[in-house]
Parts: sequence; C-alpha cells; structure tokens
Amino acid sequence: MKIADDKEILLGCLRNDGRSQKALFDKYYSDMLAVCLRYTKDKDEAKDVLQDAFIKVFTKIDTFNRQGTLKAWIQSIMVHTALDHYRSTRRDMKLLEAELEKDEFEEAEVEGAIEYEEILQLIQKLPDTQRTIFNLYVMEGYSHKEIAVELSTTEGGSKWHLCEARKTLKKLLESNYPVKLKEYA
Repeated sequence: MKIADDKEILLGCLRNDGRSQKALFDKYYSDMLAVCLRYTKDKDEAKDVLQDAFIKVFTKIDTFNRQGTLKAWIQSIMVHTALDHYRSTRRDMKLLEAELEKDEFEEAEVEGAIEYEEILQLIQKLPDTQRTIFNLYVMEGYSHKEIAVELSTTEGGSKWHLCEARKTLKKLLESNYPVKLKEYA
C-alpha cells in the first residue's frame, strides 16, 4: 500500500509508523536535499544536514500546527538545521560590524540559459558566510534584520556579505560562462 497524501502520512508519522516515516522521507527527499545543497559545500555535507533535519522532523512532528503546509514546515526545519550546522562549523569568522548606509552592489541579468545545477555549483563555491547570507536573503526571503538575529551579527554585516556574495557570483559567472552580463539600475 502506497501512502501518498500528506494528511495520511502525517497521521502515520504521529503514530511512529515506519512506513509513513519512509513515505514522508521519500516524498520530500529531493526537494529538501535541494534546500540543504544551497547551504553546504557539497552533496555529502548536504546529506548530513538533511539526515539531521529529518530526525528533527520525526521527533517534532507532533508540534506541526497544520496552519501551513507540511512541506513548508519541513523546509523551515531544513533551513534552521542548515543554519545550526553552519554555526557549528564556522571557524574564526568575523562579521563586519559597521552599518552600511546602502547596499552598493551591481544587479546583473544573464543573457542565455544557465541550468539550475550550474547556478547551485557556483553558489556552493561562495565562502560559508556569503553563501549562508545569500541563501537566507535571496532564496528564503529573510530580511537583513532577521539574518542579523539568526547569525548573531549586524544588519550592516549581513548587507556587506550579501554584496560580496553577489560580486563573487558575478565574477564566477563571467569566468565560467561565455555569456555577457548586462548591468541595469
């Protein structure tokens, strides 16, 4: 018997049913691995984060309040677990403490198609802090204030690292792909 719908899977997981837990894992594995890959250097590290996050999902499934989707709740756990992993592995990281008056970065539009996997590989080349802040801001929609709280830094430090991440990504795009980047205001 294949369990497919989230309500049925959730009820089974609440009963600690192994088949339901496997169904939940199988259903969301690919999507959640993609989330973890955005915060890690490689697939092995992402799988470690994913495993830790799914353990949290299964142990905290009874706290799911059903106000949002199960997928969104699981994704939130993935992001927070990735952030915990980031915090535990960073060494001697010093964030810029001065507030920046404004974001001074160049927006770029890529002419030509670049595959998702290629973009992900470029994001994974970013230094840990830049990669984490880029993902929180761009991919997850966190504000600089929220990032500052999550990472125990300042809003200015968050803005600076985002600016640096964008500059680094632009350089990586220019050096790795024969496309022209068109700047716009």
